[in-house]
Amino acid sequence: MKSILTLAVLFAALSLCNLTDKSKRDANSNANEGVSNSSTPANSEIDRVALTIDLMKLENQLTTAAFAGDISTLANYVADDYSGTGVDGKTQNKNQLLASIEPDKVTKSWKITDGELVSADESSAVLTYIQNQTLKDGRTFRARVTDTFVKRNGRWLVKSEQQTLMR
Repeated sequence: MKSILTLAVLFAALSLCNLTDKSKRDANSNANEGVSNSSTPANSEIDRVALTIDLMKLENQLTTAAFAGDISTLANYVADDYSGTGVDGKTQNKNQLLASIEPDKVTKSWKITDGELVSADESSAVLTYIQNQTLKDGRTFRARVTDTFVKRNGRWLVKSEQQTLMR
């Protein structure tokens, strides 16, 4: 029963846990940083570094909110047409995702590594990364996560997520 609860918490936490930069900066160190929106250079090319930094800050904010059970923050940054697939293969829409969020009491630490901006333009971006989680009982989990973002009304929102448990 405890392992089912632990996996359920892992699924919920991973559903909004995301990304870091190539230097593998620990996402926990930036929990209180604000989120800014990147603008495109005058030549309409995407500034991939600036976009990656902005999305990393957003992902850190969302991960922190997910572990704290902060539904209102998550609701503001998840698109209404969100669709996510957890490590268990189950899908969730935005309402189902938000209903599953509660404060995490079993996680000791988490970090996000190996972040990569796969593709981007002015209105969408795809990020992939590895989510690492250590539970208070010492067990660890790793998942590869791919998130798709859309920019609506000048803000980046998570539109979809795919999680794959790594062994």
